[in-house]
Amino acid sequence: MDANKALNIVAAQCSKKEYCSADVYQKLLRWELNEKEAATIMDFLVKNHFVDDERFAEAYVLDKARFNRWGRLKIARMLRVKQIPDAIVERALALLPDEETEETCLSLLRQKANGLKESDPYKRKAKLYRFALGRGFSHDTISRCLASLDY
Repeated sequence: MDANKALNIVAAQCSKKEYCSADVYQKLLRWELNEKEAATIMDFLVKNHFVDDERFAEAYVLDKARFNRWGRLKIARMLRVKQIPDAIVERALALLPDEETEETCLSLLRQKANGLKESDPYKRKAKLYRFALGRGFSHDTISRCLASLDY
């Protein structure tokens, strides 16, 4: 594919949905563009605000917290996998209110507790703890939520 066609396609895609720069760059390389052409296209996309890692991180954080009900740790880990710089990750995570994170964790734990068949309270608590850790909630948040559940 030639560079102009690739630029037109990727600009159209970026105008419809948020993408991080690492994903777009990898896509350009998969289209068999050389690194110089891909870098030139990336410069154009960044300068013209088609791709903005900060905007992507903010949208990603809000979407994953609301719809997937992930905790801060999992969201941060996934943003780092997408090669988003730590400073941007921290600013994006600051958009999540602590109260909302705790409400989400508590809601998930209640839901999970209703489905557990384990009768031993120690094992129930351990299962709930591991479940919440897998969802990306911090140890402090999980402990507070479990305490309010009386487990």
